[in-house]
Amino acid sequence: MKTIAKTYSITEVSKMYHLPTTTLRYYEDLGLLYDIPRVKGRRVYTQEHLNRLGAICCFKDTGMTLKELQELFQVQADDSGLDKTCEILDIHYQRVLDQLTLLKKNERHIKRKVRFYHDIRTAKENHSKMPDWNDYRDREF
Repeated sequence: MKTIAKTYSITEVSKMYHLPTTTLRYYEDLGLLYDIPRVKGRRVYTQEHLNRLGAICCFKDTGMTLKELQELFQVQADDSGLDKTCEILDIHYQRVLDQLTLLKKNERHIKRKVRFYHDIRTAKENHSKMPDWNDYRDREF
């Protein structure tokens, strides 16, 4: 007995990935999504398309441009493009690590600010001494 693969409409995919249908069509125009069959003139997405879209979203969410994505997918499709694929991914991975480092630094600062202003509120409520930012500047919370 043959199993029928689950398919999805463009509206369903749009909702699943929180992307406008125009974006999905644009990705198709760019060649990022391809071979999407039509049934009665409507796009029909398969799990393979969703897997590809998941990769697109992952890379885009981490700062890869559409042009870089096009290049990555182009070299991935070429058997001789393995070195270039690794190079593109290595560069992107380093950028993500740099972003994470910056985010961690900023997170520590925001955490101190949150604690500082919560302590101001508590001091006001208790009519006690107001905190001094200098006491928070280098503290870890």
